[in-house]
This record gives sequence, C-alpha cells and structure tokens, in this order.
Amino acid sequence: MERGGAQAASSSTSLGSIIALVEDPIEVGTVIQSGMAQVFESWKALRNGILGDGKPSEEKRRRMEDGRAQGVVSSGAERSRRTSGDGFTDAELLDDCKHRDGSIYRRTDYFGRRYRLHDISGTCLEPMIMSQPFTSCQPNWKDCKTHSSFPMLQIFSLKLAHSVVDGPVQLYGYLAVRDVLNPLRNYIFNRTRADPFIVERGGFIHMSGPKRGITMDAMVLTEFDMKIRRGKEGGDLQLIDGAIVFNNFGCRHGRLNTQRIHGDSGAVDISFALLHRAVEATVQVEISELRQGSGLSLCLTASHLSDYLLDEIRLFDGVIAAGGCELKRSVVAVLYDSKFLVALKLSQAGGSDHRVIHRLCVCQPALHGDTIFILKLGFTTIQLKVSWSSMNIHESLLPRESA
Repeated sequence: MERGGAQAASSSTSLGSIIALVEDPIEVGTVIQSGMAQVFESWKALRNGILGDGKPSEEKRRRMEDGRAQGVVSSGAERSRRTSGDGFTDAELLDDCKHRDGSIYRRTDYFGRRYRLHDISGTCLEPMIMSQPFTSCQPNWKDCKTHSSFPMLQIFSLKLAHSVVDGPVQLYGYLAVRDVLNPLRNYIFNRTRADPFIVERGGFIHMSGPKRGITMDAMVLTEFDMKIRRGKEGGDLQLIDGAIVFNNFGCRHGRLNTQRIHGDSGAVDISFALLHRAVEATVQVEISELRQGSGLSLCLTASHLSDYLLDEIRLFDGVIAAGGCELKRSVVAVLYDSKFLVALKLSQAGGSDHRVIHRLCVCQPALHGDTIFILKLGFTTIQLKVSWSSMNIHESLLPRESA
C-alpha cells in the first residue's frame, strides 16, 4: 500500500458492511474509497473549510456572522416576517402557543391535533430502523429498488444571535422538532437547569440531537422553551418560547435557510435545509488503545460533496480520556445523490511529542448497510461507522399512536 493510502475492502465482514483500513494517515484526504481521489481534489478548494485549515469558508462564515449580528432588532419591537440583507429571515411564531402560560398544550386546531402538542413525550423511534437489509430488497440490498430516499430536514446549527445579558450566558431548556412520522418531541437541544450550556453572544449552541432522522414530506413543527439561568430560579430570563413551522412547500431543495427566533431576552438563529432525496446516516465513533499520558482532542464534522453548498455540521468537539471511549452517536440527513464527508481533526500531545492529524472519510450514501473506516494512528485506533437507513419506513415498523 502506498504511504497514506486507503485499502478499501471489496468484501464485507458482515451483511451490509463496507470497510476501509488505514494504518498510516499522514496526508489529508487519504481515507477515500476507490475512485474518489480525483473528485476530492477538484472539490478540496471549495470544501477546505470542513477541516478548518483553509480560510475561504471560515472567512465567509465570519462575515456572515458579523453582518447578522448587526441585524438584531429590539425584542420589544413589533415585527413582521421579513428577509434581512444579512442572511436571515425573522421566524413567524404560531399565535397562542406558549409554554409558560400552557396555551401550547390546549391547542385543538390542526397543529395541536396532528403534532400532539399536549404530549410532552420524546420520540420513541430509534435511528437505523432500515439499516439492516431486508429480504424484500430487489434486486439486492446494494442496489435496492424496493425502498427509496425520502424528503428530510437537516438542522445545521443553533446560534445565540442576541442576548440582553452581557458576556457568557447559561442556557437551559429545549428545542425539539415534531414530524408526521412520529409527532413526538425529537430533541435538538435539551438541557436541565442543573446542567446548562455556556455560550457567548454570537456563539454556536451545542446540539445534542436529533435522536433520529427528521422526515419532511409534510410540515415540520419546531417547539422551544429556552431560558437563561440567573442566580436563583425565580430570576431566570426567558430567552425564547413558542413554536414555528417549516413548510415543505416553502423551502427550496438543498438551500441553506436561516431563521431568527426572537424572544423576550434575546434571539436564536436556526439554520436548516430541506433535502428532497435523502437518507439517514448514523455516525458512531469508537476510540480505543489510547496510550496512557497521551492527551487527545478531537473535532468531528460532517458535510456533503454535492452541487449544493451546504454548511458543515459539528458532531463533536472535545477531549478524549485516556484509554479511549465510544462517542455519543450522531444522526444526519444526507443527500442520496452526493458524497458524505466526515472530517476528523485530532490534536495529540504526549511528552515532547505534539502533532495535529487531519483525516477525511468519504462515503457513498446507501439505503441500507454500514460503511466502516478503521484508522490506526499508532498512539490510538479509531473506528468510524456510518449506518445508512431509508426513512421511507413501512407503517408496520412504526409504533401505534395512542390518542
């Protein structure tokens, strides 16, 4: 094998698995399945922001963020739905739909009934429902024509656009989506008051979800009740409270949209896209054989290689404890007619040795099965597993809804 090359296994060790083994990952972009090297090189200049070592994408994002910050309006001002020249649209909140006065739970209109707003349960659906190939897959599971891609919603980021509090704030509460597949809360952000997320104005809010893919063959309702912790609980500030609707007919396929949700004590930007032909990708990372005394920082991001210029999604950014661990799985909607990119930026320090390693794993989306990459770095081994699942799920596989 050439230095830094990837050995793509043509045979599967288990049904529905494709494995690539990498023993000497030195050059950026070597963890690439057969036939992708030339494609990657032609797109590298456009996508180098994924790895954080290229400035064009980062500078563009900074300019957009700086401009959006100037577009904040007073929380008490009367607002109509408008598109800002700074790249965001004011979100249109549903009337009489608040958590603090309980009005959201009393709705008996279409939204209240169809999205079961009285039910505060989390979605019972797990990811990867269709990952295991079915005997009904024809002509075979790799070229399945029985199942199909599906319209999906991908939320790329949440950002604290504005706050009445100077300096870092402690956020808690939740933001969740409800789709017609299973209209219970699918949490994107969910923190208790005892475990708030600390973020500065203009900073990105860590997304803990979604738990499973979000379908968008109909409208998607997003509800939120987020607060700023301030001393005693009685002194906390309401950041945003209410619900908005993403209309599948009002969104253009593959276009990144940003809506600003205004509240009493600030505003939150939510960036999302409708993907007409998409599949669910569940990303799981296991880190093992990490040497004692070796500190390892990992930044894990995901993106698309397609005709549509979409933002990357940050899956993990933190420190790995000695010995290794298995990261919380992440669920992403992926364009079926694209390449799915998972980028790893590792910073390893131990004794006098300190180095930064970039890896880029490129996957071909599928309706079923897994794609597995094994990275042998010497001081640790990383297994990256992407499980594919169609969201065109037969009703027999869904739980029966209770009244």
